[in-house]
Amino acid sequence: MSKRRANGEGNLRKRSDGRWEGRYTAGYDPDTGKRIIKNVLGRTQAEAKEKLKAAVE
Repeated sequence: MSKRRANGEGNLRKRSDGRWEGRYTAGYDPDTGKRIIKNVLGRTQAEAKEKLKAAVE
């Protein structure tokens, strides 16, 4: 079973092309109320995790 990340930290997954993707919520659309989701990519899990951490801050 995978480990859960805390609220606001985003999530990490391995894509089918071998790269790692980190996704996070960048806010909410004021018109529709839907989440605005952004992503970062990295060759390794550690690289994607660092980019995700920087993007969330």
